[in-house]
Amino acid sequence: MADKIAQIQSKKPAAVVRQALADYKDSKLTSEEIAGLHGVSTATLTVWAKKAGLRLRTRGRRTMMTPTARHLKILELAGHLRYAQIAHIFGMHKQQVHQIVKRWRNWKRPLGAPFKPGDIIAWKGKRLTVLEAGQTEGTLRDEEGGIYRHFTWAGPVALKKIGVSRAVSS
Repeated sequence: MADKIAQIQSKKPAAVVRQALADYKDSKLTSEEIAGLHGVSTATLTVWAKKAGLRLRTRGRRTMMTPTARHLKILELAGHLRYAQIAHIFGMHKQQVHQIVKRWRNWKRPLGAPFKPGDIIAWKGKRLTVLEAGQTEGTLRDEEGGIYRHFTWAGPVALKKIGVSRAVSS
């Protein structure tokens, strides 16, 4: 990816392009916020990301991986009360209660972080080392030294533990 970034022609210094693309790849900021931080338009940022070979962001809100606190309360009550009663408690329609229950029907409360620092996992043909691990996301390092921050464990491609690293250093 570094060679692709070097080939991007821009009026901005290469360091700005590199930092903007790092933010685009790893940040939870929106494209608009990242572009504003670096003094470019969102279209320019997207063109840079495309030329660098990064996965482009999609429109709309990001998919929730875990239910909100309110949804958890609704799910808990759904096993004991009728949807109409729950709807009355939360000030919503019973159809909304049904949608929430349907949305999270296969969700199970996580028992803990699925990986520990030092674990080596396989993802899309890459070997990644876990640096930090939380219940739903973590920080990973690939073999080339690239860092993946806020990497979600429950993504569309399954992660597989393939070993344990002897030394983990940041």
